[in-house]
Amino acid sequence: MARLSLAALASIVFLASASAETLKDTLPHISVTGEASEDEFPDKATLFLDVVTERPTAVEAVSENAQKTQALLDDLVRQGVQTENIRAAGSTLVSVTSDDSAVRGAHGRRVSRGFRARNELSVLVNSLDKAGALILRAIDAGSNEVRGVEFVVSDERARLERLRIVALKNAEQRARSYVEALGSKLGRIIEIDHEEMAPSDEIKRESTPAATASANGAINLPLRPAARRLTAKVSVTWALSR
Repeated sequence: MARLSLAALASIVFLASASAETLKDTLPHISVTGEASEDEFPDKATLFLDVVTERPTAVEAVSENAQKTQALLDDLVRQGVQTENIRAAGSTLVSVTSDDSAVRGAHGRRVSRGFRARNELSVLVNSLDKAGALILRAIDAGSNEVRGVEFVVSDERARLERLRIVALKNAEQRARSYVEALGSKLGRIIEIDHEEMAPSDEIKRESTPAATASANGAINLPLRPAARRLTAKVSVTWALSR
């Protein structure tokens, strides 16, 4: 039944597209692209934290790394991070070989010097003011690699939808100005298409200041993300009428 529904939906989409192309081939029409943009400032951050342990045996590496990871998770929760905002991004165990010729084995082959266990975590922090301090806390609690920070804007999807409506109105305004100058009028809409656009950095990122101490003695690492430009583009085709 699900397959029939999906097939029917695909047919409807295909027919709608084919119908639009047919109308565009047979009717006078105009296609105009409208655009709307706004600057947005991230208010959340995703921290990418790794816990890495090297030990002579695989069991030792995995066991100790698991303990360190759990200690980090417990501390993040104590700092107010919600458990659903902490995700395991990956886990690996690899053999570590020596590049030192002095410790190579017979026939110059590399000799294993142990195993490296790695647990990768992504942590969504709902406040940029807390993100810098959490990075430093995480290092103390067991994370020995910080892969980076990704800045997040709340309700970005909803903002993009609002911008599409503005872009649609912009396209209509432009189309009317064109056709009225030619003594025509806009008829019915034949086709609407929108373009997905990734946010772009419009302002250079400020250099991150050195860690500072707050009034209560806690160390903080200020994070100052740049503003980003969110843009929506909508292309609309109208039939022309007299």
